Amino acid sequence: MLFDAGGIVNLSPSLWHFGHLTKLYLRNNQLVSLPADVAHLSNLVLLDVSSNKLRALPPELGDIASLKELLLSNNRLGLLPCELGKLFQLQKLG
Repeated sequence: MLFDAGGIVNLSPSLWHFGHLTKLYLRNNQLVSLPADVAHLSNLVLLDVSSNKLRALPPELGDIASLKELLLSNNRLGLLPCELGKLFQLQKLG
């Protein structure tokens, strides 16, 4: 991961090898995108990427069937991918 004074700017590709993760907190950083590889974290129940600079989300996010909480507030998102409709376990979209 690369850091600057305001937090994480880029995520290390090795992060996507931790498929056992159930919660991932990436809030309050400088992320402008999430890679499609986020779908490798197939056991995620919670993903918090609020308060970043995200402009779009990868459609592959809809492949994380176990996701129950997806926190996206305070980003620069114009629209959400329709693939998020596949998240049948989703209980909280923030």
